[in-house]
Amino acid sequence: MKAIILEAFGGPDNLIARDVAQPRPGPSDVVVRVQAAGVCHHDVLHRAGKLPGAKTGVVLGHEIAGEIVDKGSAVDRRAIGDRVVVYQRRFCGVCRSCLIGRQDMCKAFSAPAIDTEGGYAELIAVPASMTIPFQSGINWPAAALACCPIATSLRAIRSVGQMQPGDTVAITGASGGLGVHQIQIVRALGGYPIAITSSPDKAAFLRSLGAAEVVVSPDLTFASDVWNLTGKRGVDLVIDNLGQTLAQSVRCVTTGGAVVVLGNLDQSAATIQPGLLVARRIRVQGSGMAPIDEVRHALAMIAGGLIKPVISAVLPFDRVSDAHRLLDNRQTNGRVVMQGW
Repeated sequence: MKAIILEAFGGPDNLIARDVAQPRPGPSDVVVRVQAAGVCHHDVLHRAGKLPGAKTGVVLGHEIAGEIVDKGSAVDRRAIGDRVVVYQRRFCGVCRSCLIGRQDMCKAFSAPAIDTEGGYAELIAVPASMTIPFQSGINWPAAALACCPIATSLRAIRSVGQMQPGDTVAITGASGGLGVHQIQIVRALGGYPIAITSSPDKAAFLRSLGAAEVVVSPDLTFASDVWNLTGKRGVDLVIDNLGQTLAQSVRCVTTGGAVVVLGNLDQSAATIQPGLLVARRIRVQGSGMAPIDEVRHALAMIAGGLIKPVISAVLPFDRVSDAHRLLDNRQTNGRVVMQGW
């Protein structure tokens, strides 16, 4: 079968199509024919060698939708032909985190493409428990985005950020793969989204997604603009998709509000004032991938039309280098998805 191998750390041209052995299922596994795979910024960081534990010689990609084409002898809850999303990481199913439904915090295994396998391939073999069936009305590229970025964003806003109807929510990196879906989620949950972008060219696009306000800040010093937009009250919640903007995000928050950090794109440190956290009783919390139950919720929201996956480009797998360059050059509004060879 064909697969895209990361031959060495560096630029997009280090992603090379190779013929590799076809995976075979173990007793509890299924083999999924990959119909679509999203390109996440996590993939870009891995390709560049900027992730702890990153390896070469692996297949990248954790945003996967496809069809089950083979299964092991012990698999009885999945059938050949099932349309499924593949969960982002392996999990043991028996540790305390797994037993309380927090598969995202299981320490037994790691994420696809780091220690196991990835979706830039024709086929992938995973435990059947990692697959989440979905309705036929959702197309393949849309389904590939259900787990990350959509469920990841849903968790950050609703479960971690504890957003309530009527809340005002600021979103940094609003035109990226996370931000474009967060605008829609905030709207669907009854909130008032403020999109923050460094590019004036993206303002109209963000308003078309449902942003109530757009703050254009080329140097990402947006706190005073957000503060003034809210009548100097501040926002109830900030979803920080960038990381280096954390100090600005904290300054935007009202008393008793929260900042949820989802990104650390340039790997730099951020300095915040502890006194501001104390005075305004601000909660700062990290978030990441969603548990499986919230992936199901995300799929239901897509199926119900509450969220429309935003896809900037669909490219064949053999143009993976071009897909990565689009992200490197910040030429996307939403996600890039690969489909077909």
